[in-house]
Amino acid sequence: DGALMRSNIRLRDYAEYLDGLILQGGADVSPRAYGEEPMRPEWAGDPVRDAYEMELLHEFMEARKPVLGICRGMQLINVAFGGTLYQDIALQAQGASAHRSAEYDRHVHDVRFTEGGLLSRLFGAPGGGVVSIHHQAVRTL
Repeated sequence: DGALMRSNIRLRDYAEYLDGLILQGGADVSPRAYGEEPMRPEWAGDPVRDAYEMELLHEFMEARKPVLGICRGMQLINVAFGGTLYQDIALQAQGASAHRSAEYDRHVHDVRFTEGGLLSRLFGAPGGGVVSIHHQAVRTL
């Protein structure tokens, strides 16, 4: 009947059968994924998840399917294509706006949308506030 059995599913099968991929937030991207050692043991990330999601990302890109990265997902996409991250915004990017606080999931900071871009058209505004609990950020693209 063409149904996939758990034992024979490959990552490329997901890319073949699904319309797109969303990579969401979660644990840090391991600094080892972009050639660095963790500055602190608790920032070691999840290298197994990193490897799995990067391979999945490449399968979806190869299949020319859309991919959306949210939070960690966006950072992972950057790393998968050769970029790097700040392991900790507060330690390594002094002067950057705060992306987390003691309020945790109630911390909000402003974002600006590209004038005439999709988000500014959708929201009818030049920007707005977003909830943020990040301590990692894109360093190099």
